[in-house]
Amino acid sequence: FCGPMTTVLLDNATPETDAFVKKLWDNSCNFVYKNDVVPRGYGYLSFIEDFVDDVQGDLVKAIPVCRIAKRILDVHGKLEDLVEGAKDHESLAGLLGVFSQYRHMGNLVFYESEDAKPVVLKDMGAFYKNSKGEKDVFRSVKYKPVKSPLKDFMGWHMDIIR
Repeated sequence: FCGPMTTVLLDNATPETDAFVKKLWDNSCNFVYKNDVVPRGYGYLSFIEDFVDDVQGDLVKAIPVCRIAKRILDVHGKLEDLVEGAKDHESLAGLLGVFSQYRHMGNLVFYESEDAKPVVLKDMGAFYKNSKGEKDVFRSVKYKPVKSPLKDFMGWHMDIIR
């Protein structure tokens, strides 16, 4: 499994830091499987938002209240309002700005499925303009909605890639 993003690169680094970062880029790798949300944290916010949108239905189903009561109480709508309100909250906006600066160092070996051939990707950061449509950019891999995201979540992160 892959860990979350750990690095924020600053423009004012020393030559020693730049050399160390180059060694990290050249000698590090991590593995990403399917829709695993963990490696997309903290910096790939749109992927995480897509996962949250997809999992809302599962969360509503998991609340131990009968279906008619959930409709009367508009549990799904309230959950959506909670997520939307959190994104618009001023103090959270600053935190999200910091999160978006995080990225992975080195190669990311991505498996779209258990039978897929591995694809080597690079995380160029949230503000990288992929104007050439490069296919080896980590953030070009979008979240793919699934039938049961809450059930699949742990498998994406903990399953063994053979």
